[in-house]
Amino acid sequence: MTDEPSTRLELTAFCVRGEPISYAEAIRGNFAPIKAGDRWGPPWSTTWFHIRGRVPESWAGRRVVATFDLGFAGPTGFTCEALAWKGGQPWRGVDPNHRWLPIDQSGGPDVDFYLEAAANPRATEQGAEPAPSMVALRDSPEPAFVLGQTMLAIQNSAEPAASDGRLDLSHRITAVGHAHIDTAWEWPIRESKRKVARSWSTQLALMDEYPDYVFAASQPLQYEWMKELQPDIYRRIKEMVAAGRWEAVGAMWVEADCNLPSGESLVRQLLHGKRFFMREFGYETRILWLPDVFGYPGNLPQLMAEAGCDFFLTQKLSWNDTNKPEHHTFIWEGIDGTRIFTHFPPADTYNGSFSAEEVERSVRNFKDGASSNRSLYLFGWGDGGGGPQPEMIESAHHLGVGLGRAADFFDAASSEANGPTTWSGELYFELHRGTYTSQSRTKLLNRRAEQALREAETWSVAAGPYPSAALETAWKKLMLNQFHDILPGSSIDWVYEETNRDLSEVA
Repeated sequence: MTDEPSTRLELTAFCVRGEPISYAEAIRGNFAPIKAGDRWGPPWSTTWFHIRGRVPESWAGRRVVATFDLGFAGPTGFTCEALAWKGGQPWRGVDPNHRWLPIDQSGGPDVDFYLEAAANPRATEQGAEPAPSMVALRDSPEPAFVLGQTMLAIQNSAEPAASDGRLDLSHRITAVGHAHIDTAWEWPIRESKRKVARSWSTQLALMDEYPDYVFAASQPLQYEWMKELQPDIYRRIKEMVAAGRWEAVGAMWVEADCNLPSGESLVRQLLHGKRFFMREFGYETRILWLPDVFGYPGNLPQLMAEAGCDFFLTQKLSWNDTNKPEHHTFIWEGIDGTRIFTHFPPADTYNGSFSAEEVERSVRNFKDGASSNRSLYLFGWGDGGGGPQPEMIESAHHLGVGLGRAADFFDAASSEANGPTTWSGELYFELHRGTYTSQSRTKLLNRRAEQALREAETWSVAAGPYPSAALETAWKKLMLNQFHDILPGSSIDWVYEETNRDLSEVA
C-alpha cells in the first residue's frame, strides 16, 4: 500500500468495563468521537469502535482496504486485538499481523462496521520482583493504548518471501497453517475465547481467497466455545472440515499437561477430545498434537495407542537448554513397549513465518534424512496473532512448498520411513522449571478433584441412577484446568483465581 492514495475513516468509541458484552448490546451503547492520538482502553476493558467512511469514486475497481493501528504495543498476541463485525456477524480479526480489512464495494461506496477491541496488557514473565497483579489491574482507570491512524487505502498484492525463486525441495515439506492458542496463560480464559474467534474468523476468510490453503487447529474445547458463543464461525468451520480444508487435530480435550494429571485424567482427555470430533465432524483424529506441552511421560504411547492415535507431534523439546533432540522423525517406544510414529517439525517452531531463510533452515536442520524424506512445517502467528497472513501463503506458492494436511503427511511419512530410530521412555523437557511446585494449591485441588470424580463415579454405579450429564460437566471443568499453562503454574493470578474456584467446586 506504499505510495498509494488513502483517506481517513471516522471513528466513534464505546468503552465497556468488566465482562465483554454482545454485539447487540454494544451497538446500543453511548458512542463518542475518537481520533488518532487519543488514549483508549483501560486494562482488560473492551472498546467498541464504530468505523464509517466512503470509498472515493476514483477508486472504483481497485482493491480497497481499511487499515488500522490500534496502538499495538509489544509482541504479537500480547497487546490489543480486535474482532471486526459486519452486518451483525463476526467478520475477521485485527491484530499486529492483520492490520487491514478488505472493503467490498459491490453494495456501494459506504463503509460501516464495528471493531470489538480488547485492551489486553502485557504480563511480566520474569524478574526478581513479584509480577504486577492482573486481578488488581482490572480496576485500573488509566487507558493502556494510544489510537493510531485508521485509513482507507488501495492495496497492492501481497509480497511473497524474498528469494531468487523456488527452493530445491528434493526434501518434501508439507506446510500446514496453524495458530497455537493457549487456553489460558497471560490472559484469562474469557480472553482465549475471543482470541479463538478472531484468529479462526481470519483463517476462514483466507480460505475464501486461497482455494489450496489448509488450516489445522487443535483443542476440542475451543471448538465447543465457538459452537456455543460464535455459531456463525462454527458453521463455517464445519463446512471447511467437510471440504477437507480445515483439519481438526489434537485428540485431547485441551493441550493438557502430561506430567501432573493422573493416568485416568489423560484417558479422559483423549476420550472427550476424540468423541467431540467424531460427533461434530464424523472424523477421528489419529494425531496427538501437543506442540507446546512441558514434557511427555513414558506411559503416553500406550494411552495414545489404546485411544486410536497412531501419530505424535511436538516441537517443544527443541527448546531444551542442554540436550537437544537427536531426531525429528522416529519411533517413540513407551514403557510397555508400545510404539508410536513421532515427528518434531525441524523448523523448531509452530509459529513459522514462511520466510525463505526459515524454510531452507528447516530442510538443513532435518536430522533423519537417512530414514525419511519428509517433514512438516507449521506456519502462522499464535496466541491472538491471527494465524497465517496472506503473505505467508503467497510465499508458499512462490517457493514451491506444498500446502497440505498433517494427517496426509503422517500417513505418507510413516509408510515411506526406512528404519527410523527408536527412542524409549520419557521425552523430558529441560527448560521450564517449577512445574511440579509452582501454584501448589492448584496442584492439590487438581488431585482432590481427580479423587472426588473417581469416588463419585464408583458410588454412582452402585447407587444409581448414574448422573452422566453432571459427571461430564465436572470432568470438563477439571480437564480445562489441566491445560499446560494452568496446572503447571505458568499463568497470571487472574487465571488461578478462577481455576482454584472451579477445582474446589469439583473436589
